[in-house]
Amino acid sequence: MTKRIVCREAGYDCDFQVQSENEDELVEFVKEHAMNTHGTELSASDIRGLAVEV
Repeated sequence: MTKRIVCREAGYDCDFQVQSENEDELVEFVKEHAMNTHGTELSASDIRGLAVEV
């Protein structure tokens, strides 16, 4: 199952979005983006909570 996370849907003024069938990969991409772009550290459970099926 493919999941997607969109920064704008998480409340950020940012066009970043990522989509993957591998949830662990999705979590790592979002963790890296959140830290490097927004200076925010997110937990894996927070990220999984933001993911939507596509």
